[in-house]
Amino acid sequence: MGTKDSYRGGGGKPGSDLRQNIDDWLDSLPDLSPPGDIGPLDQPPKGPEIPPIRPRQLLPALGLFASRSGGRADGPGGGGTGGGTRGGAQRTVAGSSRTAGRAAAAAYALRTGNADLLRQEFGLDYESLRVNSDVADVARQIMVAACGPLPDGTIEEEEQRVVAAQVAQYVLEASVDGAVPAPDEIVRETIACIIFEAISTETAAKVHNGERSPWTTGEAERQLREATQAWAFRADLSPGGATPAEFEKAIADGIETMHTIWGNN
Repeated sequence: MGTKDSYRGGGGKPGSDLRQNIDDWLDSLPDLSPPGDIGPLDQPPKGPEIPPIRPRQLLPALGLFASRSGGRADGPGGGGTGGGTRGGAQRTVAGSSRTAGRAAAAAYALRTGNADLLRQEFGLDYESLRVNSDVADVARQIMVAACGPLPDGTIEEEEQRVVAAQVAQYVLEASVDGAVPAPDEIVRETIACIIFEAISTETAAKVHNGERSPWTTGEAERQLREATQAWAFRADLSPGGATPAEFEKAIADGIETMHTIWGNN
């Protein structure tokens, strides 16, 4: 699928700023030469303190998404609008929100027993999904229904499919006090997934270049995911409901207000 594995990054100034911030963080990691008692190679060393990735360092990632009004997301570190050729993946808030919102709505319908929505909106059979014990397979079916067939997609479409599958699996497995997660919680998790996947793609060439100790890759991914979740969970969201259109709108609104939220901190 796509060319993600060989992608070297794009996104104009926001993408460049994001990669520079991640590169600076990687350079701040403890120097493990000469090697000492550092434990397993895929885990952080026990002794040196690992500096955190600050959510503000990830702010340029919002500039990777064209807004619904046609401009670029603006704000501190976002790259503003215009400012040169964007290049690389052509992400949009509308496109990312649409597929992710559809996946969230389908999974939520399955968790809440809304067979009519599954059938009418997605062509999925509630009973066959309900009795399927393979959650990953159910999430895959929802992803295909939400995104459509994509044998040779673009980078941004590949990200959308990854996000759709992750969001579906989250909704199917997550529970809050034994209950289905509320729509606003699903929206926050979805926003975090969208931003994480974009960052992961744009910085993969630096994080996975093999120039640093093996543990740095896992640590970078862990911190990036935690930072984007913390970022998204600060958003004040009020989804109007749990239909595909309502999820889509709430996700898009959340992404487009992130600059305002972080610009005031």
